[in-house]
Amino acid sequence: MFQKNELKILTPFYLHSLVLGLSKVIMPFYVLYFLSIGFDFWKIALIGSARSIAGLIFEIPTGAIADIYGRKFSVILGYVLSGFSLLFVPFVHSFHAMLLLFVANAIFETLFSGADRAWVVDLLNEKKERFLTDSYFLKTRAFRNIGLIAAPVIAGIVVGLYGMSILWAIFGSGMILSSLILFLGKESEIKKESIKSEEAKKVYEIKKFTSHIQESFKFIFKSKIISLLFLGIFVFYFVDEITSLAWAPYLEKNNISLPMIGYLFSIIAGIGVVLPLFIEKLLKKKSRLSILLFIMAAYAFLLMSLGFISGSLIIAAIFILFSSIEEIFVPLEESLVNFYISSKNRATVLSAKSVIESFSSIIGGPIAGLVLITFSLRQSIVLSGFLLLSLPLIYSFLKNKKGAK
Repeated sequence: MFQKNELKILTPFYLHSLVLGLSKVIMPFYVLYFLSIGFDFWKIALIGSARSIAGLIFEIPTGAIADIYGRKFSVILGYVLSGFSLLFVPFVHSFHAMLLLFVANAIFETLFSGADRAWVVDLLNEKKERFLTDSYFLKTRAFRNIGLIAAPVIAGIVVGLYGMSILWAIFGSGMILSSLILFLGKESEIKKESIKSEEAKKVYEIKKFTSHIQESFKFIFKSKIISLLFLGIFVFYFVDEITSLAWAPYLEKNNISLPMIGYLFSIIAGIGVVLPLFIEKLLKKKSRLSILLFIMAAYAFLLMSLGFISGSLIIAAIFILFSSIEEIFVPLEESLVNFYISSKNRATVLSAKSVIESFSSIIGGPIAGLVLITFSLRQSIVLSGFLLLSLPLIYSFLKNKKGAK
């Protein structure tokens, strides 16, 4: 199950993912929570878009800072601040105040998005254990999903006793606790050029900061493979804006209770523990792109099948399959993107990837709100399936590119 030196290097990161997953009790219910305090789909979508705009503005600068000053400090600080911001959610009921709170939370998240993955990948490279990269991305999600098996069950019990508000406090506290575990993680050495004076150091840092960002974007636009991968990521997260808003209300509308929705998420998490291990073995026979092409085609057809399928059990089964397929997509595209990135630009390029995800949310959020207001929940999910059909086409084209894996 574990390869040589894997646990010695990656145990703090796996444990962090486990605790973070265990704390995510709000995830099955966050849309329903916002609906319960009077927000409609449009307002919920605007909160998501505002978060993405904040991420778009701050993602690249914080990624470059992590590259220059250290990923460990940036990641831990980001998780601590994000956790504290979530503790205030139950006390806020005004839409504008909630909007500002989640914008602040998004800014804090930019401190660890991109930098957390760059921290581990460069550490593995320094230890000459690059072959563990696939294991890291797959097993990180597996450990997270172990936590997510228990989290929805806990959430169902808590909701029945105290309501949904307290779930935010549990999530925030868990995030802070998980950040403390990361202090045990080692960090690769950052090479710094000698600086003769403080004044020269400031000039040097500004120049290095700006040139660092320019080099990273030149690398992205120069690499056709990275550009196509980023296009696929954009489409995926654009569609995710619709499905993430629609699923929980759609399940509830089809007579699936709140505790049962939580149990469905537990089942998904349980499947998510096993799937990465299966994919890790499958990667020995099939390329990442081949797996992604097949998975995304299946992903699209599952959503479209809801156009002619009814019944709460069948809908619940499709939801489980749909969400389980997502557990395969994310670690594979993460690993694939990292394969083509040089070490010196890794955190900034990965932050640029997060910018793409944010940009898709900025566009997709308001459109998702309009779609859900205009069409039924069922029609909205089916439409998402048709949009996702573009992904197999992208991966099919990418598969023919020289050097693609």
